[in-house]
Amino acid sequence: MDDGVRIIYVDLDRTLVRIDLLRERLLIAIFRNPLIFFQAIAWLLQGGRARLKGEIARRCALDVANLPFNEELLAFLKKKRDSGAALILATAAPIAWARSISEYLGIFDRVLATDATTGNLKGKRKLAMILKDAGGKPFAYAGDCAADRPVFEASQLPIVVGTRAGLAGKQAEKAVLIPQTSSTVLGWWKALRPHQWSKNALIFAPAIAAHRIDKLWPHGLLAFWAFSLVASAFYLLNDFADIDVDRQHPDKRLRSQAIGALCPSHALVMIACLLLAAAGAAIHLPLKFNLILLCYGIINVLYSVAIKNVVVMDLITLAFLYSLRVFAGGAACGVYVSTWLFAFIFFLALSLAHLKRYTELTQRLKMGIGSAARPTYTVEDMSLLMKVGLTSGLISVLVLALYVTSPQTVSIYKSPALLFVACVFLFYWIERIWFWAGRERISGDPIVFIVTDLISYLVALASMAIVWLASVY
Repeated sequence: MDDGVRIIYVDLDRTLVRIDLLRERLLIAIFRNPLIFFQAIAWLLQGGRARLKGEIARRCALDVANLPFNEELLAFLKKKRDSGAALILATAAPIAWARSISEYLGIFDRVLATDATTGNLKGKRKLAMILKDAGGKPFAYAGDCAADRPVFEASQLPIVVGTRAGLAGKQAEKAVLIPQTSSTVLGWWKALRPHQWSKNALIFAPAIAAHRIDKLWPHGLLAFWAFSLVASAFYLLNDFADIDVDRQHPDKRLRSQAIGALCPSHALVMIACLLLAAAGAAIHLPLKFNLILLCYGIINVLYSVAIKNVVVMDLITLAFLYSLRVFAGGAACGVYVSTWLFAFIFFLALSLAHLKRYTELTQRLKMGIGSAARPTYTVEDMSLLMKVGLTSGLISVLVLALYVTSPQTVSIYKSPALLFVACVFLFYWIERIWFWAGRERISGDPIVFIVTDLISYLVALASMAIVWLASVY
């Protein structure tokens, strides 16, 4: 060991794990039960941070196996342990959480943590405990924040995680730097899911279907922007609500909040900013649009809190949220939304909702991590999901075919029979994506597949060309 150091003390929050456990668990507890907020204030006033941490730890168990550990630091610590160093977990986190993590990793000799006896083990209090535990022997310390500086300066080997060596103060020259996932602009941008904004193109559908392209500027684009901001806000909220479930998923565990690149408290601030920006855009649009946007937001909250765990109802809700975009576009552009357009979009969206659940199940089964995409769906449901999803997609083709033969079509299109070609294109596209899903060619979110699929773009362009020809010739 360097400089004769045989003992390494390791911090937990933002060091051994990439998150602040108390902040995250407290926010999640308040989200699930808002009354916890008032209880937390009382605990803080009555017993300080040590009381607060103990109460939260008793109410919020940790899924230790799926926490986002700092793998670089773990590899470093295991190497030092193999060379004969003693490892001690020294943290301000509640002792119950610290012990469960220590038992799971199996590399620590003992645990120093916050409890009723030690108080909040942070800063100088942590230093005093470490000096007493070390008994005068030289030690190393791994930490990440300014509160750790007294410990860094008293250590013979500071191990600075995720920040600059200067944090170790007068021991900066001896510091060992360990990388840490940081909140980068790219990570925040990915958390907004900009590729999902493609769904908001449905806002343009009413004006396009009515051959009123002139209505798209500026109200159509403002409506698209407002919906995109609101959608990103609720993606962040859903990621926050699903943070524990996401950490069990092969792909979703890499989402910014799940991996610790975006702190949940920062995500909540971003949500507020996005909603305010959306309100600023929507204020220039008709009241009817604003009411639809509000309805969209309320349904999203209900979906995140409860509906997503109700079998079938979650699928219907997702399809309805797609359809709301059509009505929002009609309201923003002052264009009538026909029942034909609503029915077409609803059944097509219902097919995509089933496809999403089907691909989630396929992925989990393929990865061997359990059968359920959500508690409400299991591998046994895959056949039914495919049947209903494919049928819903074909119903959307039928709706389009019936629209072609309706009296309204003759007044809009010069050659409405040409639209049957678009029906064939749509039939091909729906059959193709379900075949690909059945052959496990679509993994995870089907929207990601669609926006990166060349054939989907070609089908869309060909269909638009057919619609143009039918309206002109």
